[in-house]
Amino acid sequence: MRKVTLLLCAAVILMTSCQQKPPTVVVDSEAIKAELTIFLDEYNVAYKAMDINKMTSFCTDNALFLGSDPSEIWDKKQITDYFMSQGLDSTMQLEFVVDRREILVAADGNSAIVVEQFILPVISPNLPVRCIDNVVRVGDGWKFDLLSWNVIPRNEDLPRLNAAFE
Repeated sequence: MRKVTLLLCAAVILMTSCQQKPPTVVVDSEAIKAELTIFLDEYNVAYKAMDINKMTSFCTDNALFLGSDPSEIWDKKQITDYFMSQGLDSTMQLEFVVDRREILVAADGNSAIVVEQFILPVISPNLPVRCIDNVVRVGDGWKFDLLSWNVIPRNEDLPRLNAAFE
């Protein structure tokens, strides 16, 4: 019985030591950030022009959209319908300049979290908007699968905002 156990242990050790290790994938984060910068800039051009069809083409079919209001949680069809129902189209031009952009690339290089901040006067001339998005690699390109728009008051403005809501 002892010989069988030792033989079995030796076989297990031999089999596990002979297995090939998966190749280590080297991800060039800076190259991916450069790709994503182009992607994000193209999306922002479509967003500023309110080109709804182009905007949604940048998104996966099962993308989730989170607006600045707690009730605003949409899928791709719902956000398209919402934009259309608001009369938003390419005749409306949004003006904003991204003040800050952070891109965090996943270790495998197939997804990233993107944060952009800007003032969007149509929402508020005083409160910044922060977009937090998740992008995924689809084929040779990128698509959003989560877009979240958030109004972000400065900490020093919170007492005045709280007082205004009383």
